Amino acid sequence: MEQEHATNKIVILSPGKRCWKTRKIIAYIEDFSNAHGFNSEITIETSLKSFLKYRTWILPTVIINGKIIARGYKPSEKQLLEVLIK
Repeated sequence: MEQEHATNKIVILSPGKRCWKTRKIIAYIEDFSNAHGFNSEITIETSLKSFLKYRTWILPTVIINGKIIARGYKPSEKQLLEVLIK
């Protein structure tokens, strides 16, 4: 019996979907996930309510499985490996 792979919930708090930093981070995380065989679902949040929920004004902020891992910059491969699950 094969074990099902869990899907990583990735939320990116962003000033908008057109933000160049946000788009670069999304492409980076998608490439990293595909290369390492991680299942990931990426959502972009642009609402004030989301910023208040996670208590951050530094954007873009990367949140993986409920844990903030980067604020204002692209997370390192080491950071991604620590929080992503296969």
